[in-house]
Amino acid sequence: MAMVKLNDVELYYEEFGSGDRYIIQAQQFINSHLSYVKTLCEEQGFHGYIIRIRGYAPSTLVEEDLGEKWYDVWAQDVCDFADAMGIDKFFYTGHSHGAGIGWHLCLRHPERVRGFFASGCGPHWKDGQETGGARMMTINAAKSRETWIPYAEQKGADCAKYFASVENDPEIGEAAKAAREQMIQFWRDMPAVSALMNPKKPFPYCKTEEELIEELHKVKTPMLMLGGSNDSISTPEMMIRSLKAVKDSKLIIYEGVDHVDLPNKFRTEYVRDIMAFCEERNLL
Repeated sequence: MAMVKLNDVELYYEEFGSGDRYIIQAQQFINSHLSYVKTLCEEQGFHGYIIRIRGYAPSTLVEEDLGEKWYDVWAQDVCDFADAMGIDKFFYTGHSHGAGIGWHLCLRHPERVRGFFASGCGPHWKDGQETGGARMMTINAAKSRETWIPYAEQKGADCAKYFASVENDPEIGEAAKAAREQMIQFWRDMPAVSALMNPKKPFPYCKTEEELIEELHKVKTPMLMLGGSNDSISTPEMMIRSLKAVKDSKLIIYEGVDHVDLPNKFRTEYVRDIMAFCEERNLL
């Protein structure tokens, strides 16, 4: 098990590929078997690290509530991780909350990020609710074992549904089966302290859409947004708002896919479109 000790935290990570074309992803869950980052590293010359963020075992668990600081802390952890690995600049990618970390990276540490490939990236609407609906469902379910066990079983099955659908594929079936089992185990074994964490929505200090758009205007990092037409968490309308706010950004919407399946079902397309974006912007 690969762990790195930073200032006040230990982070679990997995490494793919080699060389100095670095890409980092930070998520609550690491898929070891079937991911677009793994493919980028194996087929396109990237050297990738996928970090399990603080708060999720085997990375250091967090008992305290960091209030509005969660995403900034996670973004700083990415930079501290890069420092520990001797990496100056890197590409960053993330899905959902992992993309939230990327938004904060681009604002707090723009000098470190060569490009941001943002999957299901929102950010959430500023609608008066500090926490997203999906996160609140997890928090509420985690308040007792009686509610958590069936919730975790359903959540694991839902998050793994794409992998289950391709288990008989002659090329990726074995990897898909392993990915499904890994996802289900992650939800089944999640400590209550992790399930109860409430980092709120990215940019928690922005209380209105107008304030959020002003903040997004500050992002200057080359940015490719990747979304799903059936995504109810990071809706196409939400991502179009973000596209308009970030100068020279690019948005690709993939048809017929929801928030959970997006980066898995369109894994091959992600790699193709990320490489095309890098070539268009002379990033490689």
